[in-house]
Amino acid sequence: MDIFELAAGLLRPRLDRQILVSLLLLALLFVAWQQNLSARQDEQDPAQASQGQQYTQQTPQQLQQLVAPIALYPDSLVAQILAASTFPEPVVEADQWVQAHPDLKGDALAQAVDQQPWDPSIKALTAFPSVLGNMDKNLSWTSSLGDAYYNQEQDVMDAVQASTEDMDGAGIIGDLTGITGP
Repeated sequence: MDIFELAAGLLRPRLDRQILVSLLLLALLFVAWQQNLSARQDEQDPAQASQGQQYTQQTPQQLQQLVAPIALYPDSLVAQILAASTFPEPVVEADQWVQAHPDLKGDALAQAVDQQPWDPSIKALTAFPSVLGNMDKNLSWTSSLGDAYYNQEQDVMDAVQASTEDMDGAGIIGDLTGITGP
C-alpha cells in the first residue's frame, strides 16, 4: 500500500464527517429560512386582509341614518362624537373609567381625565357620561360612524346637516330656545 492509499483511507472518515456536518448545517439553515419566510408571510397577511376589508362608501341616505342619533346635538358635541368614534376601544375604556369614578365632576373630572392617554375628543366626552355610555353600549354603531367619518368626512358632515334640516322640516325639532346642555 502506498502513501496515497493510506492517506485516502485515513481522510475518508474525516471527509465523510465534514460532508455530513455540512449537510446538517445546510438542512438547519434551510429549515430556519423556511420558518422565517413563513413568519414574514404571516406578518404580511393581516395587511393584505385589511386591504380585502376595504371601506365601502356609504350613500347619503345611509349616512343620514347613521348620524340621525346625534343630528340634534349641538355642533360642538357632534364634532367631539365624530372624532371620538374613530377610536372605539378608548371610548369603551373611557366609559368604564367614568363609571368607576362617578364622584368626579367639573374641574376634578377634567384634571383626572387629563392624565389619561385618550384622544382629546374622548376626554371631552367624559363630561357627557350618557353620550359616552351610548357610544360604548352601541359599539357597532360607534365603529361604523368612526369609519364613515374617517373615510367620508365631508359626506358625514353634510349628512348631519341634511338630517337636521329634514327633522326641522318635519316639525320634529320645534322651538329649542332656552334648552341648554348638561
